[in-house]
Amino acid sequence: MKLPLIEHSIKSLSPQDKTGISRSIWWGYFPVALVASAGLLIAIASFNQSLSWEESQVEIAFSEASQDRILVIQREFRHALGIVEDIASFFEASEVVDRREFRKFVGPALKNQAGIKLLEWVPVVPDEDRPAFIQQAQQSFPPYRILDIDDSGKLTDSHHHPVYYPVLYIQPYQSNKDMLGLNMADDPGVLALLRKAETARSLQISHGLPINDQAGEKTGIMVVVPVFFKNERSEEAPLELPPRIRGFAIGVFYIGDIVERALESLRSGGVDLHFYQNDSAQGEELLYTHFSRQRAGLVPGAEADISDVSYTQLIPIGTQQWEVVCNPAPGKFQTETRNSWIILTGGIAFVVLLSIYLATLVGRARQVKLEVEERTSQLQEAIQALNWEVVERKSAERELQSLNETLEDSVVHRTAEAERRAQYLEQFAYVTSHDLKAPLRAVSNLAEWIEEDLADKLDNASREQLALLRDRVRRMHDLIEGLLEYSRVGGGTDAEDNIDSRELVNEIIDSLSPPEGFKVKIKGEMPILYADRLQLGQVFSNLISNSLKHHGGTKGKIRVSSESHADNYQFCVCDDGQGIAPEYHDKVFLMFQSLESSDYENSTGIGLALVKKIVEEHGGTIRLESAPGEGACFHFTWPKKSSSK
Repeated sequence: MKLPLIEHSIKSLSPQDKTGISRSIWWGYFPVALVASAGLLIAIASFNQSLSWEESQVEIAFSEASQDRILVIQREFRHALGIVEDIASFFEASEVVDRREFRKFVGPALKNQAGIKLLEWVPVVPDEDRPAFIQQAQQSFPPYRILDIDDSGKLTDSHHHPVYYPVLYIQPYQSNKDMLGLNMADDPGVLALLRKAETARSLQISHGLPINDQAGEKTGIMVVVPVFFKNERSEEAPLELPPRIRGFAIGVFYIGDIVERALESLRSGGVDLHFYQNDSAQGEELLYTHFSRQRAGLVPGAEADISDVSYTQLIPIGTQQWEVVCNPAPGKFQTETRNSWIILTGGIAFVVLLSIYLATLVGRARQVKLEVEERTSQLQEAIQALNWEVVERKSAERELQSLNETLEDSVVHRTAEAERRAQYLEQFAYVTSHDLKAPLRAVSNLAEWIEEDLADKLDNASREQLALLRDRVRRMHDLIEGLLEYSRVGGGTDAEDNIDSRELVNEIIDSLSPPEGFKVKIKGEMPILYADRLQLGQVFSNLISNSLKHHGGTKGKIRVSSESHADNYQFCVCDDGQGIAPEYHDKVFLMFQSLESSDYENSTGIGLALVKKIVEEHGGTIRLESAPGEGACFHFTWPKKSSSK
């Protein structure tokens, strides 16, 4: 029937009928709108997921680069603090250390360790021992004397104090000779640090200190390690008497020089590091800022550049806790969004094409339905007219017989026309699937060519996206094949024959090649029945494959069994997987329904729908018994038939 005839039929209907048909037409396109909306949501979700993944990769790369730099800096500071501890150990092991021995001992450290301002030995001298101490020190250095700094900043002979902390040895000497003999107790901050080390009997580190250098003012730290006299008490002396303090090994280090020396061994990674020291009295204090060599001269004046990516870590430096804040240099560690936009654009284009295709199918189905309704309406009118003729003209048997023959011819003609249209629809399905498969193959080949041509330029993320694209193409191909296979059921079967169902199931198990950890076993007797081998095999193959695919574990068991009843055989395929909730038992047999979904899920949602159609076309039934966590059992019946041979 041509489209104008359908329009004429619609025009001949009442307004109420026209309204109902209009609503029916629009309701028929509802699945197309639903598919388009779901596709757009999936494309947007994939776009957001890709953006989130790209951002997380940037954050991970930046965190790893920051941690590498912090690790080597911590190691360099441990080496620096170890030098002062070695000096303290050297004095603990020797009762007398002269100036030459001290210079020789610290010489290798001054050559190999960066950031050393000075290394010194400061003994503790009570006031009563001052003359003897000065006399002994002048034997190796005649100008030696104990000095204080007066209000004008000049060095003068020290006044009388209960205890003196004079610098006895200092290296390097030339750049620090003015400090030789300086009483360290003259500085309240240094005195507090020395007493803290004496009380704790362990290494102590000062807060950040401004140090004047030839290159300008730098920030440094003072490291103090106490050295005690060995306890040589008499038998009458109390055991709890603490050892007496002998002096202090002191080192002053430039923070920036140590940091830069540590980072020389690493390739520039575009990471800026800011070192802070938290003090309850002074608050947060910036000790030093290292700017990446990749800045190429773009160094800000004070604060770090603002960035969405940052990394913060607390590191122990002796007795201090420093906070290291890492920021990327300008133009580094930025999120690449091109692949995400490609995913969004490709997803939208795919949804548009799919929606157009589905709309075309719905329109053609609507056209066929209208033609069938028109023919049915005409047939009903003819039957009514015939009935009236029978009631009014009983004597017109010949005319009635002629009319019946005409109607029979019309039915035959209509039946032949319906069969022709069914063949046309089947041919249309094959042609349409071919037209869809061709661009799908082109997209898959294009993805492979891109990966081969740009193999040395693609990163792992791009390769993963291309693999995802090929997987989506394969899933679309499987969906088309599933639809064709579904449409063939009931349209004519292969020749039936006697089949050994045990042998058939074993062949299917071999062809499926269950993954390692999964076992498929046949329990009990299996019948020999007269059936279509191909379609019965499709039922077993889809059910066993479904159990393997949606088991939810890495190992499991699948059991195939059968029972014989009066008119049919009942087969059962059971697994010990994750099971299916009762509310989904009917849903699993519908077209395009899958309870799990992922980027690489190869389920088309047609398998169980195909199983149900095959079973019901052969006069059987199928049902599901399952609960979450208790596995799933599919029971289906197959009628008993006798061979016609």
